[in-house]
Amino acid sequence: MRPRLGIYIHIPFCASKCSYCDFYSLQGCDYIMPDYQEALLDHIDESSHSIKNYEVDSIYFGGGTPSYYGADRIVEIFDTLKLNGNVRLDSEVTVECNPDSISLTALKLLRAEGVNRLSIGIQASDNNLLKLIGRRHNFLQAQKAFADARKAGFDNISLDLMFGLPGQTEEIWLDTLKKAVELSPEHISAYSLKIEEGTPFYQMNQRGELTVPDDDRNRDMYDRAVEFLAAKGYERYEISNFAKPGYKSRHNLLYWKCEDYAGFGAGAYSCIG
Repeated sequence: MRPRLGIYIHIPFCASKCSYCDFYSLQGCDYIMPDYQEALLDHIDESSHSIKNYEVDSIYFGGGTPSYYGADRIVEIFDTLKLNGNVRLDSEVTVECNPDSISLTALKLLRAEGVNRLSIGIQASDNNLLKLIGRRHNFLQAQKAFADARKAGFDNISLDLMFGLPGQTEEIWLDTLKKAVELSPEHISAYSLKIEEGTPFYQMNQRGELTVPDDDRNRDMYDRAVEFLAAKGYERYEISNFAKPGYKSRHNLLYWKCEDYAGFGAGAYSCIG
């Protein structure tokens, strides 16, 4: 039996860059998407001799904004992985999506081609907070994206949420948690804001224009999330990740356990052996 391998694909393109984001991402660079796609597919082809020594049981398309890159391109990458590797039929295949750049048509295509898990970047339920942190959607759009994902046949959906945001109180954070749970996702990721050098938030913070919760308040928000989500049936299985029974992310766990994965795309890296 072959050893198992996870695969991460980095899609760096975004419609705009959020004020807190330190991930490798590009805005206004749509014109290089075709060349990027060609290079990415070539890299996967070149690596086929290595990939074929494994059984691929987890694939994760992250970014950037994979949904902005387009479902057609995601499917083409996935098909290339199927041709070049031993992708298991029961693989967990996740695509990150933003509510403003995903449609029901695109979701149906992804699901029909074998993508079986979505990670939707909702972040907050408060529209003013969403605008402040540079998100392009409002909460109504987030609710619609989730509903469309269900219509498209997805029964494994994760929601990304953030706490410790500028002006965010514990009450505002609890409202986000409540509204997220009302959607009944299978998985929730709750991340604390970290002000990274080089981001707009870092510059604002240096100028004294940004007020964020202090460490104690930040920890209180985290503890509140752990307590609230546990009461709603979400088990914390990693620092920032919570899942209903049977829905722990296989890809998250392989990072956590330092298992083998191969990375493709700008900024991606591998950890094998």
